[in-house]
Amino acid sequence: MPNLKNLMAPQEMLVAGAALKTGIFDFLYEKPATLEELAQALSMDFRALWTVTEALIALGYLTKDQEQMTLTSEAKDLFYNTHSENYIGYSLIHTFNVTKSWTQLPETLKTGKPPERLRDQQDIKGFMAAMGKYAGQISHELVKICLADLPEKPRVLDLGGGPLNYARPMARAGAMVTVQDVPEVCAVMQKTLLPGENIVFVPGDFTEGVVKGPFDLAFLGNICHIYGEKENCTLFHRVHGSLGSGGRIAIFDLVRGASPRAELFAVNMLVNTQTGGTWTFEQYSRWLEQAGFGNVTMHQVQDRQIITAERN
Repeated sequence: MPNLKNLMAPQEMLVAGAALKTGIFDFLYEKPATLEELAQALSMDFRALWTVTEALIALGYLTKDQEQMTLTSEAKDLFYNTHSENYIGYSLIHTFNVTKSWTQLPETLKTGKPPERLRDQQDIKGFMAAMGKYAGQISHELVKICLADLPEKPRVLDLGGGPLNYARPMARAGAMVTVQDVPEVCAVMQKTLLPGENIVFVPGDFTEGVVKGPFDLAFLGNICHIYGEKENCTLFHRVHGSLGSGGRIAIFDLVRGASPRAELFAVNMLVNTQTGGTWTFEQYSRWLEQAGFGNVTMHQVQDRQIITAERN
């Protein structure tokens, strides 16, 4: 049922998100600082910084001893202590960016277009963190479904899998994983690979072309909601060509009519993409069959779905 009682919650999220996105929390996590030192180090307006830091003190994110500001223990747990049950890390930046887009929903309703937005390094970091937060909860079950009945060391193509949230569990399960993602994401995540991980990066925009196989599995995790029918149909045809005989496609997403979150999540795609949304199982089945796939099946994983299909 509708619940709009806590109207101050978005304001707290936005001020804390701005502090994380602009580096205020990062700087104060390293060492205490005065307002003057912080303004100079981060090239910020003094009045604006004073106003925001005073609000952060009142909200319990910062504390001030004489003129020195530092993070509270609660804030350290939220953003930097990965062992804390309250840890959210840089995923708050992604929430901040998404919320910013949602505030322009009235304009999007008139134009049908999302607001323009450029991503910086903090945005990439926030997106990676947000994707990773959920993935750890369902990765075991997801890998089991995706790799079922494939060869012992399957060749896997992970499209848009730069955060490695599913590439790593698949590699641990014995797969040899090729990750195709945009060059800036590959450059960041290549450095995080551990010795011996069976993962290779191939920089490239999969909307322009898919890595040639043959692969046993093509995994599309949280990809299809970014695009509409035309783009997804084209992508499925390209994936079909990259798979070997008996190869499989696995689509992990919120399926309209199966996930209770799908309809509201489609609004998020409306304000953040050109043609994205959430799609029904019937739509996916039709698109996949047109691309040459058969045996289309849907599997439930918590509040999301995995759609698998076999290459005819």
